Amino acid sequence: METTEKKPIKLADLSAEEKKQLLKEAAAEERELKANKSKNSEAYKQLSADFVTNNIDIFAHRQIAIENDIKNLFTDYKAIIDIKAMVYGEKVHNQDTHTSTLADGSASITIGNNVSINFDGTEKIGIEGIKEYIASLTDDDENTAKLTQMVNILLKPNKQGMLNPSSIIQLNGLRGSLNSEKFNENLDIIEAAQIRVKSTMFVSGWKFIEIDGITKKLEFRFSI
Repeated sequence: METTEKKPIKLADLSAEEKKQLLKEAAAEERELKANKSKNSEAYKQLSADFVTNNIDIFAHRQIAIENDIKNLFTDYKAIIDIKAMVYGEKVHNQDTHTSTLADGSASITIGNNVSINFDGTEKIGIEGIKEYIASLTDDDENTAKLTQMVNILLKPNKQGMLNPSSIIQLNGLRGSLNSEKFNENLDIIEAAQIRVKSTMFVSGWKFIEIDGITKKLEFRFSI
């Protein structure tokens, strides 16, 4: 059976009445499309609202429970910190974190405060002093050249123009090998320029658990 190809309608071939009817049909179709779009929009908004209503309390209440649990952990650990200070000295109270681990290594909990570190501006004096010391190392030894390059990289400021706090830890590791009073004095200046601000409390840890006969290390971290 042969099919006849439908020819496109040319407005010029239509009568005034046919054009009027065509425009009327197009307008009706446009209204229907807008109505369907509006219905779909309302359906989306309702589904989205239902999603929030049906699920928000689960996580909101869980967050409240976690916050209470963390606060209780800090309270429970206070007595342990006091005993720890008696054994290892009062400097224990200055620690940002404390960790307790089972003797068999099967579980561990760390509690503490997240800390942000800024500088008061005087660190620049120490930075310049260290750079001057490094420049005075005229030894052409390859290891000295590598050391110079490494220190200069560590002293490079970040995008905010601040020294990276982790660089201080790495620079501290050079105290023994360099054995330089000038290096140590300037590094002390940088350390003294730190402004440490404790922010949120956190608890993290891990425990080895058995799932389907396989031992896995479950890790967690929560902050409030």
